[in-house]
Amino acid sequence: METVRDNLRFSLESFPEAGVMCEFVLSPAALLPYLAASGEEPQSEAPNLVTSLRGRLDLKLAGKRLLVKGMFAVKTEMTCARCLSTFIGKVGDSIDEVAELGEPGGRQSPEDPDGLIRVSGGHFDLTPLIAELFWLSWPVRALCRPDCAGLCPRCGANLNDAPCLCGGTAATRH
Repeated sequence: METVRDNLRFSLESFPEAGVMCEFVLSPAALLPYLAASGEEPQSEAPNLVTSLRGRLDLKLAGKRLLVKGMFAVKTEMTCARCLSTFIGKVGDSIDEVAELGEPGGRQSPEDPDGLIRVSGGHFDLTPLIAELFWLSWPVRALCRPDCAGLCPRCGANLNDAPCLCGGTAATRH
């Protein structure tokens, strides 16, 4: 199985009829331009990727549709939703997508307006799809650990470090 580095661009002309199976590695530098501003609602800030995003893809063409199966994973810096500490977490997921291949400026299918992969110069790039799947896999409430005690609502002390001395935790927790 071939390993693709920092480039998920494929040629339609030389795309094998049997499909393509590959492992891929996208360095933070190659991926961040796609993560910094995605679509009409840019993310507040680009994530700090600690490792390269790694995965594998099984691609098959079916007419003007591309069947994409595989998985990806990356370690990234996150902020805990309870204690606001920074920690290293993992973002990853399986991939099972069907996308239409379309020319730049072409119309999208009304049934699947977001599932269009642009073809330009006989090539298509799957990096924007991987970036979108990265954001869809981002946890809603990232926790530094499952038993995170959070912050004291009175003084703001991190209760993971030591018990709070102000008494605010006992008085306000239910």
